Amino acid sequence: MYETITTNIMVKNVKETIKFYEEKLGFKKILSVPEQGEILNFAILNKDKISIMLQEQENLISEYPTLKTNEIVPTFTLFITANDVLAIYNELKDKVEIAKELHKTFYGKDEFAIFDNNGNVLTISC
Repeated sequence: MYETITTNIMVKNVKETIKFYEEKLGFKKILSVPEQGEILNFAILNKDKISIMLQEQENLISEYPTLKTNEIVPTFTLFITANDVLAIYNELKDKVEIAKELHKTFYGKDEFAIFDNNGNVLTISC
């Protein structure tokens, strides 16, 4: 039966995306392919209980040709649960572009959203 789900995000530049997630959000690179170099095809990042995979656009399209697109346009949001949204908001608000300010949702959660360096929306909620 199913156990986990991990997002594999198509990106133009894996190395630049790793830098954003490490420097702005505190993620750590677990592995990359190749391990070093200017052009990386794939990486796995981790923070706390969250894992994210990143794959370079052409590399991912070679694996799944139906994903072919000239421009990467985000079609999803990442929903991240946390135990102290206010602290995370205060830590990030001056370091990243805010997609939606901190607010109380219709379902009673405190949350905000940011854009990553590829335009993906990351919603952080508790």
